[in-house]
Amino acid sequence: MHPSSSSSHPPDHPNPKSPPPPAPAMGYPANLPPPPPSSNAAYFASAAPPPRRHQRHRRFRRRLPLPCADAPLPLPPAPSSSARYHHHHYPPPPPPHHHPYPPHPPPPTCLRRLLGLVVAAFLLLGAATFIVWLLLRPRVPAFSLASLTLSRVAYSAANSSLSASFDASLLADNPNSKLTVTYFSPLASVSLAPSSPIAVATLPPFAQPPRNTTTLAFRLEVDGAYVGPDDAAPLKGGGVGTMEVQVRLAAVAVFDRGGWRTRRRVMRVMCDGVPVAFRGKNGMEAAFTGPARRCDVVL
Repeated sequence: MHPSSSSSHPPDHPNPKSPPPPAPAMGYPANLPPPPPSSNAAYFASAAPPPRRHQRHRRFRRRLPLPCADAPLPLPPAPSSSARYHHHHYPPPPPPHHHPYPPHPPPPTCLRRLLGLVVAAFLLLGAATFIVWLLLRPRVPAFSLASLTLSRVAYSAANSSLSASFDASLLADNPNSKLTVTYFSPLASVSLAPSSPIAVATLPPFAQPPRNTTTLAFRLEVDGAYVGPDDAAPLKGGGVGTMEVQVRLAAVAVFDRGGWRTRRRVMRVMCDGVPVAFRGKNGMEAAFTGPARRCDVVL
């Protein structure tokens, strides 16, 4: 016989004064009360449990709660950097605008203003200088050799030495109409070939007003200077024929007008290849004959 269900189980309806069951958790189904017992349920409850064949495997099973139908499905986990680059052992490349060092802080405002003032001052000074240069237009002076005379020429063939006096006259022309040219530390020299000079003389400084032509005369004394065999060929024949003489002048030139003045520049005047012809019976004198010879000026 089946045992009576009314004697072994509580009544079908619970006490109305008992507390309500707890609310279900979010995303999980509500915990429904167990169904009322029946005769079949009492029978199976009193029956012996079946042998547990798969108890070992059930021990490791874990029941996972089922998600609610309205809850969103969880996203799959993002693959790690090691999984994405499992074929290489290099770290991922940096972004295109990656900077390993932090940017330098901007300079202070006062320093930037000071640099701006310095740059503006230089620009204004350069513009003013350019405008003045356009208004004044400085031009290089022109020099020409007016005369050259050799006197008391004495040559010694034993030691190939020469003694003579060179008298030269240069014409300096200032083509500027608004600028005065001043020459400081003029230095004149003479030589018989493009080599070291055989005589050097220091001249006094002088100045040229605008549109002025000045004659610069000077004498150079040569006393026992060595002369090469090629240059001494006219002297070995007793002073017959012609030979070439070089006269040069170097000075520091400054252009000025009132309070405006240029910086000092080295000026070089080169009168090369001046032919000098011997005259007289003993060949003791020679002179440059011809019109004034234009000289090269480098400034």
